[in-house]
Amino acid sequence: MGGSLPRYRLRFLLQEIDLPQGDTLLGRSGSCHVTIEDPLVSRQHARLRILGDRASIEDLGSRNGLVVNGRQIEGEQVLADGDRIRIGTQEFVLCTVPVQRRKQGLPGTRPTGFMCHCAACGLPYATDLVQCPSCGATDRMDEETLSGAEDDQQRNWTLELLVEVLEKALSLGRWDDIERVLRRARSNVEERVAANENVERQHLDALARAAAALAVQRKQAEWGRWVLRLYAVMGLIPAAEVGSSLSTLPPAERASLAPEANGVVERIRAGGGPKLEEQDAFSRVESLGSPPGEH
Repeated sequence: MGGSLPRYRLRFLLQEIDLPQGDTLLGRSGSCHVTIEDPLVSRQHARLRILGDRASIEDLGSRNGLVVNGRQIEGEQVLADGDRIRIGTQEFVLCTVPVQRRKQGLPGTRPTGFMCHCAACGLPYATDLVQCPSCGATDRMDEETLSGAEDDQQRNWTLELLVEVLEKALSLGRWDDIERVLRRARSNVEERVAANENVERQHLDALARAAAALAVQRKQAEWGRWVLRLYAVMGLIPAAEVGSSLSTLPPAERASLAPEANGVVERIRAGGGPKLEEQDAFSRVESLGSPPGEH
């Protein structure tokens, strides 16, 4: 029986991590077998279990959940070759390897490891490697500067995943998670804007909705000011619902939005004024530049 059992590996970009029989813990804690340095990952996020020829994964009560093949799972899920596992913003693939590929006594990949992100191209890889397997750079990002920078021809997949997690956290009212994800997304967006790289409007608007909701929840204008500054720099008008939400801030906080709101108004007027379909959204931002009670 033992000779016919498949071996399992967890593929992460160009790396493969051997999965031994028994349990493999995945999470942010250094005590896990696979440690993922991602603020969206719980300290002990998931358990991969290999028993004979059966592989399964179980969410360990993580804050942001576990996704297998695009669907969030609860409890234990049996896995098959090629199944895609998403933990935080990281995606892994389970692979079966015929036992003939691993001969007795030959070295293999370690069953434990840390993941980091390349400072040059933004792609994640195992910290055991001296250099990034994608671009060859040796510098690494720390958690606070993780931004998901990538080749210009690739989509901003990090921001896509952050927006997805953000929208889920918003639907559940998890405000601490929302703020944590927003801070990471802010670094991503600001770096792309500074480099004159594209930020998709749908992602920008999703961030703005979450930031406005957080500002209202906290009764503080910080995130509202950031949203307005960002739209001003990009020469865009935030959606009407964003301006409407920010208008409900306490008077003093709402008044603090005036410089940033006026910055949006001035930028749009300098560009020829709002389009017809943007009039309502423009009016709401314009009203934020006036003292409360004035329209």
